[in-house]
Amino acid sequence: MTKLDPSEDSLLGPNAVAEIVSIDDQAVKEPSRKPKRGRFGLILKVVIWLLLLTIAAYVVIIVHNVAKISTQPMSLSGLSGDSNGRVNILILGEGDAGHAGAGLTDTIMVMSFDPKTRQIAQISVPRDLRVNIPGYGYSKINAANAYGGVQLAEQTVSNTLGIPINYYILTNFSGLKSIVDAVGGLDINVKTALIDPDYPCDDNQYKACGLNIAPGPQHMNGSQVLDYTRCRKGTCGNDFGRAARQQEVLGLLRQKVLRWQTLANPVQVKALTEAMRTSLTTNLGAVQMAQLGWYWHRAQIHPTIQLVLSTSPGGYLTSASGSSDLLPADGSFAAIQSRVINIFTVPTASTDVPKT
Repeated sequence: MTKLDPSEDSLLGPNAVAEIVSIDDQAVKEPSRKPKRGRFGLILKVVIWLLLLTIAAYVVIIVHNVAKISTQPMSLSGLSGDSNGRVNILILGEGDAGHAGAGLTDTIMVMSFDPKTRQIAQISVPRDLRVNIPGYGYSKINAANAYGGVQLAEQTVSNTLGIPINYYILTNFSGLKSIVDAVGGLDINVKTALIDPDYPCDDNQYKACGLNIAPGPQHMNGSQVLDYTRCRKGTCGNDFGRAARQQEVLGLLRQKVLRWQTLANPVQVKALTEAMRTSLTTNLGAVQMAQLGWYWHRAQIHPTIQLVLSTSPGGYLTSASGSSDLLPADGSFAAIQSRVINIFTVPTASTDVPKT
């Protein structure tokens, strides 16, 4: 057999062997690469789809649990008041079952949100403010809920402040404790020592155990936060100081709930939704809560506007002679209503929040 000499001039040429080897290498290697890339792409697609399905299921579970909190049927409608440029939510806090003064609301606060400017305002109304409760005459405003439930409380607060109330949230002492514990507690900087020798015992509200909260930064659990927001005697700054601390805690709690570390933690989300389900009542639907949460998240770029109606110098209220009732300082609610209505446009005054 005649051997081919690569060095000879031929149809193969001098580099034919190298070319044959190169072609053979390509023929062998090329098919082996395509299946690998194909398998990797398929695996990546499967992983992405599984991730999306997991996220979707997670969202459905959250919405389902949150929907249990609402008194309203499931709806896709947006927030009432959104198109008018302001959403007002009445937040009411009452004692636990068996607590003295059933139905009386110790906490009365309106949280307003401006969707356009992304600003939040918190307005605290003292429980002893004397107002006209529709159908019942003049009484302390905290009695409205006891007389006619949340709807009457909404109407009374709306008439008093001169703004519509779009939604309400009703909770109790245990609710605050469980919600704070569900998010792992709160970091609070106590400005001054809070000493209340008459503070009631946890297991007996008619017995004084006293309270002493040291000043400075500290991490508080649910029970400690409740004490921080409830005390109003001694150095706690009466009902107005308590209202200011309640606003502070609400802001801190809102920030903690909306953190990605919280929302991405299934254990915390489950504990939080369960705490809300067992201790909150609201007419906000699940979709509206989600929309509100998104608004609140976007509003964190602005400081919260705070207003506590009080008898402090320059405040809007005065004490009635011979009683614990509080009255408008100028004899009518006109100045209060003007401040509340224009809270997003009128600069904050130093007298809006009493010092604690």
